Amino acid sequence: MTEAVVTAASEPSEDLALKVTLPREFWRVLRVWPDWMFGMLASMGLGLATGAFLYWDPIGTRVRDPLTLIVTIVLTAVADASLTNQLAAEPEWTIKVLSAGGDPARLLRVRNQVLYVFEAGYAFGVAGLVILLTKDHHWVKHNWPIIAELPLAPIAAGNLASVLFPCPFMRLRHRLQATTTWPRWGAYVGIPFALTSLGTLAVMAVPAWIEQRIEHSANRMHHRPGWLTGDNIHFATWLIAVPVLNLLIWAAALKTANTLAHLRRRHLMDLMRKHGELALSMDDLSLWGAMKALPENLRDIPGEVRDAALAEIAHVREVGGQLDRGLERALARQAARIRAERTAEQTTTGGIAV
Repeated sequence: MTEAVVTAASEPSEDLALKVTLPREFWRVLRVWPDWMFGMLASMGLGLATGAFLYWDPIGTRVRDPLTLIVTIVLTAVADASLTNQLAAEPEWTIKVLSAGGDPARLLRVRNQVLYVFEAGYAFGVAGLVILLTKDHHWVKHNWPIIAELPLAPIAAGNLASVLFPCPFMRLRHRLQATTTWPRWGAYVGIPFALTSLGTLAVMAVPAWIEQRIEHSANRMHHRPGWLTGDNIHFATWLIAVPVLNLLIWAAALKTANTLAHLRRRHLMDLMRKHGELALSMDDLSLWGAMKALPENLRDIPGEVRDAALAEIAHVREVGGQLDRGLERALARQAARIRAERTAEQTTTGGIAV
């Protein structure tokens, strides 16, 4: 059990649902430093490494455009980081909150807010670093809204992924040993990356197209109003259209995730418990030891997949047998009821005839 689990276990369960607020959660995260926090920092490091490669690329064309560097670095970081702070990021803590009657939407919303604080701070930190490297700050006036909006699409994708493909957070040394969780883990990571790419493209392309069309229409005016300048069009697009579009996407994803979480509450809790038990059953290896054991684990994957498939087929057959037996009992009860009704009718008819 991690420190976060110990802290959660020490609090009264009936108050957990009421204590999930932004200030409390932010303070708890900074005080406990749960495992997902290290995953988020690793994701941010990955984003910086990607930016460093693009800036100092020794084998190709070096990227010097500030906005391109920032968008690439931030999206690389937040697309992965957004997955580390969702519904199942701290399985035991989430189980306790939901068991106490907590609302999945509230838990997701608070975690979204906490994550946005970290990621927006990271995005503007990256912007400051790029300004120092490129010595170019003239683009900031027109493009700072874009930087502020970058984390929202990945967060929305993470909400859906945490319910559609729930994969409770697990330390990498355990994940490398738990090969049976790899298919779910791959879907959980891969699908949000794809959704983030498509969502970000849409969120960036639609406002840019709107801005272009408005500017084109304004240029064709015979008497263009003095307030309809290029700067005003840009700020109206990126300070009004983009935030509204992003917030609508985030709200729709949150609402959908909340509905699915309510429908799958028991399944999600069972899955988080199983992942916790699986992590505790793993060998206590270091990360390097788990990497060295990886080739042997890879050889075991076909057998594990076969065993998992047979277990799933057996479960389906068991459920099918239960349905068959239930149907047989229902038909038997219906037949007995019909016979009883006929017997009662015959008795009544016989009595009248007498």
